[in-house]
Order: sequence, then C-alpha cells, then structure tokens
Amino acid sequence: GKRKMKVQKLIKMAYKENKRSSLAIYLILRFLVILCMVLQLIRGDLNNALLCLLSLILLLAPLFIQNKFEITLPDGLEISIYLFIFSAEILGEINNFYGIIPYWDTILHTLNGFLCAAIGLSLVDILNTNSEKFNLTPGFLALVAFSFSMTVGVMWEFTEFGIDRFLAKDMQKDC
Repeated sequence: GKRKMKVQKLIKMAYKENKRSSLAIYLILRFLVILCMVLQLIRGDLNNALLCLLSLILLLAPLFIQNKFEITLPDGLEISIYLFIFSAEILGEINNFYGIIPYWDTILHTLNGFLCAAIGLSLVDILNTNSEKFNLTPGFLALVAFSFSMTVGVMWEFTEFGIDRFLAKDMQKDC
C-alpha cells in the first residue's frame, strides 16, 4: 500500500534524470532476485529466500542514499554497486560461486576495494565541489579515497571474523 507507493516514488525521483542504463540494470537484477527467491521458496529453502529478500533491500541502498543526501551517483558507480550486491549474494552465496569458482571471494574483495575507493572519492568530491570553504588537492582526495576503502575493508574483515567466531558461521570461507 503506502510503503510500496513510497518506494515507487523514490525510484521515480532517483531516475528522473537520464539514467536509463542504471534503471535497466536495477530492474533486471531485481527481477532475477525475485525469480531466485520464488525458486528458493519452491525448494523450501527459507534461508536462501531470506537472503534474496536481503538482496532486494540492498539493491535499494543506492536509491535511498541518492534521495537522503540529495546527490546523484555516477551511472558506472551505481551499476557497479548493483552488480556487486548481485554477485556476492545471489551468485556467491545462493549459487555457491564461492565454492565453485576459485578466488571468487578474492575477486569480490578486490572489487569491493575499488568500489569503496570510488564511493569515498565521490563523497569527498561532492563536499569539495559544493563548498566554497574547501579546495582539496587531487592528492588529498586520493588519500581520503584510499583511507575510506581500507577502513571499510578492515571493518568488513572484523565483521566476518566476529560472525564466524561468535555465531559459528563460515563467512570467511576457510572451513
């Protein structure tokens, strides 16, 4: 009802500009995740169905960020985020790419590092561009992007280790 209309309004607002490629990727991945969720429910795998639901929520993250902070993410960055979420959750977890494809986890961690660097650079660049008080050098912007990426990566590793250690899971895929 009301919540669905709010999400639809959010999607329309985020894509009011010429962002057809991002919208197309978003809709295709959303369809694939819903299809995967239906298949998981038919199979009776509630854990994977919930993982699909989480993926649907994560796919909304760029839209919420753009709306909340009134920014526009570059198409390439937005599409990369969508593909990363799909690759990690649907391909990696549900379709067992972590087990089937050697170095899948390493590939995704590497891509995540570049994504986080791009996000960090975009955030600082937005502040730099929209403020008359700041005029940051390209070297400083690169340092902040690198630091942001490293911090997110370290926090993620802490999260994986903590969940593995205290909840007896295998997020690090080392067992």
